[in-house]
Amino acid sequence: MSELELEVQSEGSKLDVRLLGIVDYQTTLELQRSLHQQLVASLIPDTLIVCSHNPVITCGTSTTDEHILVSEELLHARGMQLHKVERGGSATYHGPEQVVCYPIIDLKRHRTDVDWYMRSLEEVIVRTLGDWGVTGTRIPGKTGVWVDERSKIAFSGVRISRWCTRHGFSLNVYECSEQFKTINPCGLGDIRVISLSEVCSESISLDDVGQSIVAHFSEIFGYGWRGS
Repeated sequence: MSELELEVQSEGSKLDVRLLGIVDYQTTLELQRSLHQQLVASLIPDTLIVCSHNPVITCGTSTTDEHILVSEELLHARGMQLHKVERGGSATYHGPEQVVCYPIIDLKRHRTDVDWYMRSLEEVIVRTLGDWGVTGTRIPGKTGVWVDERSKIAFSGVRISRWCTRHGFSLNVYECSEQFKTINPCGLGDIRVISLSEVCSESISLDDVGQSIVAHFSEIFGYGWRGS
């Protein structure tokens, strides 16, 4: 994805979309915090960051030592960073094989319901997968999106403060199961991590998947996407 900033607008609602390409995790973490502060102060509209990352393991608030299966030194030797962050959930991997999305939105403009928000993010992923003929499913009691009861294709974890959101979700576009073997993904144990390219016969690009996510995010949250 090339670095680009778009504006999506419909009557009464506005969304700034930032397509950042491949970017270090720390850069987006600092950007999220800055945008969140501005959003809480009603200085900016809702924003959606769409990017990919250099390899990184992020550890949410429910991560335990047992969820990281290799030493931090070995992670660094493999070119992976390690970040402890304030989102919910356990450990996950982000890398250049994924599209990662960080909605910085004010739920008071939508619906102040955490469960609704999480299910809405999952619906964005489900509709995006459908654009490539893949059926995404939800599993009761678990976050993210799956292609069957053992195979997870998308991961989610958020933080909501003063009803303004941070963090978000990642969708595996290219195969990255080996990278996930460094952790116990989301503390779920023996699951299969799968990617869109493994379950779809069509040619896939990160750009196309990112555009699909933006379109469905705009539909579901009511921004009236018109395309770029």
